[in-house]
Amino acid sequence: MKKFLLALTLTLLLLGCVFASSNVTVNGVDFEIPSKYQGGELKNDMYRLDNDFSIRCVSDNVVNAIGLWAEEQDSSEDLSIDNHPVRHFYQYSKIHHGNWSHAYFASGKEIYEITWPGEKIDNDIEKLIKNTPPSKIDEDAFYDTLDKSYEIYKTQKIYQLNHDGEYNYNDAKHQSQYKQIEKQENKKFNEILLTYHKNN
Repeated sequence: MKKFLLALTLTLLLLGCVFASSNVTVNGVDFEIPSKYQGGELKNDMYRLDNDFSIRCVSDNVVNAIGLWAEEQDSSEDLSIDNHPVRHFYQYSKIHHGNWSHAYFASGKEIYEITWPGEKIDNDIEKLIKNTPPSKIDEDAFYDTLDKSYEIYKTQKIYQLNHDGEYNYNDAKHQSQYKQIEKQENKKFNEILLTYHKNN
């Protein structure tokens, strides 16, 4: 009898771990959060668990969402998960002291991003994506949007670097001119002082 109760308890605990999940709605889409990623906060249409896991809709800001990670990635792959086109990046993160993943995928007419520790799309992440509505965005159009967004990001970054460089140059030039004027004014002031002392 004790063995039966022990086996039953273990079975219930295992089933609880496997099926424990909680639903959160992000931009109108329900996500079934696995137990290890539960306990997070839903704020501004984004679900986040500390710095360990997040889900957000990036349709309105794909350029900034994907740009840095596309540039910094150590590995990239395109795949399909149950009628959802997916692009997966991972890179080593100094902040997290390990590999960090970003998956961009289409559900309905929107593009979502999931971030988590690790370098692989495991069963939990795959299930999260599978359980959302199928993509209404054509696969080619989805990848084209990501590629174009990355190109825009690179163009913006080059512009910003050039702008910052020009600003720094002009600032340094202005500082140099100011110091030169200040030096000349100090010289004139010293000459006036010398003249005054000589005359007195």
